[in-house]
Amino acid sequence: MIRPIKIFLYFVLVVLLILVIDQLLNDFDLFLFSKTRPASPIVDTLSLSLPVDKKKIIENSDSLLADSGTIDDKSLGLSLPPKVYYIDDSTLIAPEGFCRLLANFYEEAEQAKEHKTLIRILHIGDSQIEADRITGTLRKKFQERYGGRGPGFIIPYDPLRINANVHLSNKGEWVLSYSYRKGDSPGPLSYGFSSKVAWFRGETAGFTVGPYPWKRDRDAQFSRAKLFVISGDDSLRVEIGFNSNNLRSESVPADEGIQIVEVEDIPVGEKVSFTFFAKNSPTFHGLTLDGEYGVAVDNIAMRGRPWPGFRLADHKLLKSMASELNIGLFILQFGTNVLPTRTDDYRFYYIHFVKELQVLKTLFPDIPVLIIGVQSSAELIDNKVKPVRRARLIADAQRSAALDCGMGFLDLQKAMGGIDAAVTWAKQEPPFISSDYMHFTRKGAYEVGLKIWNLMEALRTKIEESN
Repeated sequence: MIRPIKIFLYFVLVVLLILVIDQLLNDFDLFLFSKTRPASPIVDTLSLSLPVDKKKIIENSDSLLADSGTIDDKSLGLSLPPKVYYIDDSTLIAPEGFCRLLANFYEEAEQAKEHKTLIRILHIGDSQIEADRITGTLRKKFQERYGGRGPGFIIPYDPLRINANVHLSNKGEWVLSYSYRKGDSPGPLSYGFSSKVAWFRGETAGFTVGPYPWKRDRDAQFSRAKLFVISGDDSLRVEIGFNSNNLRSESVPADEGIQIVEVEDIPVGEKVSFTFFAKNSPTFHGLTLDGEYGVAVDNIAMRGRPWPGFRLADHKLLKSMASELNIGLFILQFGTNVLPTRTDDYRFYYIHFVKELQVLKTLFPDIPVLIIGVQSSAELIDNKVKPVRRARLIADAQRSAALDCGMGFLDLQKAMGGIDAAVTWAKQEPPFISSDYMHFTRKGAYEVGLKIWNLMEALRTKIEESN
């Protein structure tokens, strides 16, 4: 009789161990078990199959969330702060606190030319904004109004070739590591806003960056570059040149914190080269290509992500980079990779999204954050294109998360024309939405960028009138 009891106890211990490991992984956005059936077709091969066990998630959520009173049995998307601005029949909803911060951003943008300062907008999103889609239109509009040049923030290694504004060529063996994906790394890594880190194997490597020959707009006319690097335990020597002509050599001391290698007075249209020499590779966290003043608008795309990676980032590094970048506004645009998850309750998504937003709110309480809701989408069912109704539920979860955190929310589905808009956009000539009925075409992305700009302009006008 003793042996069966021992076997039973071993079985119980194994089950408990599995449950504990599953919970620990869940805290880091990883899951042992897939609890939902993805929709067909799955657009992005990196889309996550997300758990929808709301009871488990709510019970294990932060006490701040559990006690907030915003999570109940009512439909998400109904919670509103006491005072809000409504633009275009609630297509853009802006809490009063968000509007105050946004007014500060606009004031600094207006003074940028006079004071010769640069203020940034970080547009962070999923594959919907890859290749500068949507961001490029916003950048053009902001820079036409407030000044500014250059494509802004990039990672100095782009193996997927998604950078649409500059030509980047690397020499040496480069590697790109992600905070949210397993892969090689030279050791423990700290991640910033992009959730990516570039590094190289061996003791020397380099890259050259410059505008594409056919580029003649503001994106090609950058005159300043800043390289964000952590040298680590070893010092780093950097050789910098224009069009393959060596300009100067610079030594970066060993340091675990972020350091800046800056290049000024870059001739318009010329390529800038960086060559690095170190016993162990430093880690590269970004390169900015800007003008001297105005507004910089950065495109930071995270293919496959359902939400940003702020919880996985090094918060000290985020603050250091934000100070150097002079961030004036965050725009977050996610949700495409949640669309394949079929459920009638996206409360789990609300929980994860709120946790990401709370990181921003805690680290950067003086920077406004605008959430752009997931787009209208469609799918092919029985050879007929039909709207994805659950997109509305995802947007409601995003809306509730944004407003509960005192952030602005732009309802992209309303801006597009409603839940059925993807079907209509697919029939446009040329089409505004691609054959997967989720991602915008170039033309569609341009239209979306204009809609976002016009709504933000309407809000800016309303804020100015109220003051």
